[in-house]
Amino acid sequence: MNRNHLRLVLGMTLLLFSTVYTAIQLFGQSVPLRFGPVIHETRSEYSHIRIREKGTVRSLLFVDEDGKEQCQSSLDLADPGKNQLAYTRSLFASFLLCHPQNRVLIVGLGGGGMVRFLNRTFPEMKVEAVEIDPVVVALAAEYFKTVEGPNTGIHTADAFHFFGGESGAYDAIYLDAFLRATPGSGQQEKTARLKTEEFLKQVRASLTPGGVVAFNLLSSDEKTPGDIELIRRVFPSTLLFTVPTSGNLVLIASAGAHELGIEDRRRRAIELDELLPVGISFQDLVENLIP
Repeated sequence: MNRNHLRLVLGMTLLLFSTVYTAIQLFGQSVPLRFGPVIHETRSEYSHIRIREKGTVRSLLFVDEDGKEQCQSSLDLADPGKNQLAYTRSLFASFLLCHPQNRVLIVGLGGGGMVRFLNRTFPEMKVEAVEIDPVVVALAAEYFKTVEGPNTGIHTADAFHFFGGESGAYDAIYLDAFLRATPGSGQQEKTARLKTEEFLKQVRASLTPGGVVAFNLLSSDEKTPGDIELIRRVFPSTLLFTVPTSGNLVLIASAGAHELGIEDRRRRAIELDELLPVGISFQDLVENLIP
């Protein structure tokens, strides 16, 4: 896909998202109505953070400079292992290219919804998360009960330096840290480094043979086409997915070749749905693949 085609697809995705969002607003489904009232609000060096609660579902949202809120994690306190968000379900399209995943890393902890889902669904899996913001780590523990355990490690560290150390190799790396630091915080440079070729090469070097990286991207960000172009320079094999009714895109990248046709991927999805009854329809995910 050339860059102009990619921009067209992203534009159409954004238009669809904007239409859906407008309809939601018209029918009164505002952020407070969808996620409930604010039960905690704070600012850290990196972010403006709100925690909202509706019924038994608690959500962590980042607030941008215009006051718009982006939900990073939602967790049902009555069923903490359930995957609540469409974009996090889409990130697990990674299984279409790499299964089993015995050791994974999540870059960007949020409330820890992905951690809790993987802990319950794959209890033998080694799950690690790296989060630069100690405030986020503390909130995840206090409000979402996301803490370290026998197969779970949480690292409070800058991901840029984490990969340069002795982190070891992972079957899958989930990159969910594409939110920019709050203007005036002085931390923009640290977050921007996660979009550099140097960093992506460190990530690629941290994969096991056949391992994959799953990127969460925002279709509304004007820099996203450039980010995708850069990822594709570093990783020879990529798959790009839309996430319906959201402003997200998911890109799955691998250092190896995965030249399968759509019918082969559909057959693989059917196999995974039978093998992994985890509340995710891999067949639906395949249909969201952008050709």
